[in-house]
Amino acid sequence: MTLERMQWAQVGRLMLPFVLSFAALAWLTFPTLEGIVSRWLKFDESYSHGLLMLAVSLFLVVRTCLNHPVRPGFYPIWLLPFFLALIGYGLGDILRIQAARELVVVPLLLGVLAVFMGWRQVRHFIIPIGLLFFTVPVWDFLSWTLQVITVEINQLLLGMMNIEFRVEGVFVYLIGVGAFEIAHGCSGLRYLLVGQSLALLYGELNLTRLRSRVVLFAVGVALALMANWIRVFVIIYMGYETNMQTSLIEDHDNFGWWVFAGTLVPLFFVGRWLETSALEQTNATAEVAAHTQPTPYHGIKRLTTGVVAMVALPLAFWALLPSTERNVRAEPAPMDLRLDGEQYGTLFSNRLEGWRPRVRNPDRAYVQTLFDRTKVSEGAGASETLYSAVYSYDYQRHSAELIQYSNRLYNREEWHTEDLYEVDVSGPATFRGVTIRNRATGKTIDIAYTYYVEGFWETDDLRAKLAQVRGFANKRTDASWILYGVSCDECDRQARLADLIDNTFDSVVQAVNQQYRP
Repeated sequence: MTLERMQWAQVGRLMLPFVLSFAALAWLTFPTLEGIVSRWLKFDESYSHGLLMLAVSLFLVVRTCLNHPVRPGFYPIWLLPFFLALIGYGLGDILRIQAARELVVVPLLLGVLAVFMGWRQVRHFIIPIGLLFFTVPVWDFLSWTLQVITVEINQLLLGMMNIEFRVEGVFVYLIGVGAFEIAHGCSGLRYLLVGQSLALLYGELNLTRLRSRVVLFAVGVALALMANWIRVFVIIYMGYETNMQTSLIEDHDNFGWWVFAGTLVPLFFVGRWLETSALEQTNATAEVAAHTQPTPYHGIKRLTTGVVAMVALPLAFWALLPSTERNVRAEPAPMDLRLDGEQYGTLFSNRLEGWRPRVRNPDRAYVQTLFDRTKVSEGAGASETLYSAVYSYDYQRHSAELIQYSNRLYNREEWHTEDLYEVDVSGPATFRGVTIRNRATGKTIDIAYTYYVEGFWETDDLRAKLAQVRGFANKRTDASWILYGVSCDECDRQARLADLIDNTFDSVVQAVNQQYRP
């Protein structure tokens, strides 16, 4: 056997414990990993840098292995945090909270390394593997906070420009000009994630002191947020100056990346200044000396015990978890519900002026467009169109969840929001009302919606997601999205929306409860 073949055989023996353990872990977490990668492949969203960061992470792992040769052993003390991470994944699976499962993916990867490497070796891999945390789609819950901060900053800046405006929630109304919505995509989340990743990567490649890395990371976060604030302010200001005719309104994504690229210049200047500091150079010399310390050797029998444990634990969780069968319906089943009768008649359409919500993989669905018979004058057609819909999930699982990024109230390329309000209705549920305008036709419609999750009523996305945890104590597993809409030319749409809900809501709730109540 040649020396080259001996070296490859040795590499294979070193990698075998990790390969077997990662294979068992991938078997358990495959649906979650599939969901994460699917978000990476949506190149117009906040996680489109995921594939690039995966390649960078693999490069850093190989680089670290060359700088710090791995000597695998078995460190059983690290089985405890690995087991706790598996429990976290299992709870997320039982409660059907995808974000909880995604949160522990990176700790599980590091847990495998820690069991076979111990702290002395695994600490060098924390950043190369931890870099992937900025690609896991759990950061969306920051969006609302970032939106509010962006609105406050721009309110301050616009106040300095002697511009007449009004702010309501995430809407900025330029009096006599138009309105801007600081929507999810305007929160700056994508710039924050990329800025954090670049700062962490620069620190890993060029800095050795923890303090230097923390400083650079904080600067990266501040500049990424600042880039979004500048982008939104310039777009709003140019909209004001051009009476909403500026091309930046339609091309705001490309403009944002140019602004973000400009903020990287001071980031790398700060990084270079930290890199050439005297303390950083002294610390680098000490690190080289520390690398020469030998790593203890563990026998083959002990290593085999570790491999058996690390393969058995994920497979045991896979066998015990109740939702390993993740079937998704090809088409939703019809719901036993009709609202037409003495007061309402049926219109043959499943859209309202071209609008319909985007809902992914519901188990059951009801959609009906209506007209109010009392509002139809003799010899004339209906002056308004009413809409009612229910989308339900028997239980929530991967690719079939009520609160997921693919479920959208409307297509933002075709519609934009003009107003948000709370609908004044009686009953246990609260409804959030939204006025939207078609970008092409200028047609305006009003929509109201609420979430009914395992017996709890919510209108906020985060609270609807947390309702799954509250509902764990009861026997219900269902989740429904209930929507209403009104389109008319000369009526009070908000009042008509409230009337429609008051007249039909009991029938809708009865149909849902009849389907799901134990």
